Amino acid sequence: MNLIEKYNIPLNYQLSVLKKASFQHITYYTGSNLESVKHLKNCVLICDKELNFDLSEDVQIIEVDEPQLFFYQLSDYYKKDYLDRKNLIFSEEYKSYIHRNAKISHNVIINPGCVIGNSTIEEDAVIHSNVVIYSESIIGKGSIIESNSVIGAEGVMWAWNKDEKVKLHQLGNVEIQENVFIGSNVTIVRGSANESTIIGSGTQIAHGSQIGHGCQIGKNCHFGNNVSFAGSVITADNCFFGSGSVASSQTQINQPIILGANSFIAHVIEESGVYLGSPAKKVKEIEQSHQGVPLNKNIKN
Repeated sequence: MNLIEKYNIPLNYQLSVLKKASFQHITYYTGSNLESVKHLKNCVLICDKELNFDLSEDVQIIEVDEPQLFFYQLSDYYKKDYLDRKNLIFSEEYKSYIHRNAKISHNVIINPGCVIGNSTIEEDAVIHSNVVIYSESIIGKGSIIESNSVIGAEGVMWAWNKDEKVKLHQLGNVEIQENVFIGSNVTIVRGSANESTIIGSGTQIAHGSQIGHGCQIGKNCHFGNNVSFAGSVITADNCFFGSGSVASSQTQINQPIILGANSFIAHVIEESGVYLGSPAKKVKEIEQSHQGVPLNKNIKN
């Protein structure tokens, strides 16, 4: 008997991150704060034993010893092939393998050697050679993706089950908005469960950078070479991240900042400025004269 049958989970329900969980979703919570789960309705909640949450009658509560592990194990029943290879067709026009249901708009340039799943590529986009775009990705109008980059890859998330690693199969997508530049050898991981990884319009991501699952990157941001963002990082518009800089999981940047090269940030940023070091600290205000800094009309010289 599998987990679906053992716990009477409706077959038509889908996995969800907690903040987006709603009608016919399955989510999990490892804390004990009732306020964090009060929004749930018509869904399944996996949580710790003996919490005695007083929730709506239409919320099915499954109490287990390790909610996160249970959720990760459950994801194995929902995993899907994000390239769907049996439906990849070699295109003589593009000299690439493209899913039969992919939506390719007008004036799109796709160079040889690409693999494109069931995704959407909007007009005037340019996809250079050997790019892989997984299904459910959206490539916005006028965006450019340089060679050897991967859009919509599955991230590396796992939990211990005794001595065994249990992988979370990620079921979200990637949305690249208009006029984004993505350099070569960049990896953008799709969202976990039903979330999106979003790259805001006008953003430029230089070569070798890595963007984790569920990141929400603002508009007109700039990433230097080899920037690494862990999962669920949120940024304001007009941020600048120097080469080799790193943002830890769930970092939230609420104002435009400059993060210096090789600096590390791992907390909520509520004040604009130039941040340096590991951990990064504010050292001065932003000067518009900094070369390459995205234009922000709220910053004065």
